[in-house]
Amino acid sequence: MGDASDLEYERRMNNWRLWRLSERRAFGGSPYPVYNLTPRPQRGENVIPILAGEADETDRAISSLQPALRRAVEIWFLHPGSINQKRQMLRCRRERMFRLLHLARDQILARLRR
Repeated sequence: MGDASDLEYERRMNNWRLWRLSERRAFGGSPYPVYNLTPRPQRGENVIPILAGEADETDRAISSLQPALRRAVEIWFLHPGSINQKRQMLRCRRERMFRLLHLARDQILARLRR
């Protein structure tokens, strides 16, 4: 862990998370962040643009996962809470949760490389 591919995976998954939380669209209604016509944020506030095409591709890779793996990914990235709370939502031990997330990561990356 800790190499460039891990950082890219986290960036991609955070983009997917923002896209999902925005109801599967770029903020402001456009799938292209450059055309986002919403009012500009207050000075000093950063807005991370959503890469909708990439998020859709990631979503398809996540949708292809086995149900237990997909649920682990959705709980980990989409639900607020501590590690313990997320583990309880999955009804498993901490080690099992991280094993599921690791398997899901490997399968997502393999699917995206095709």
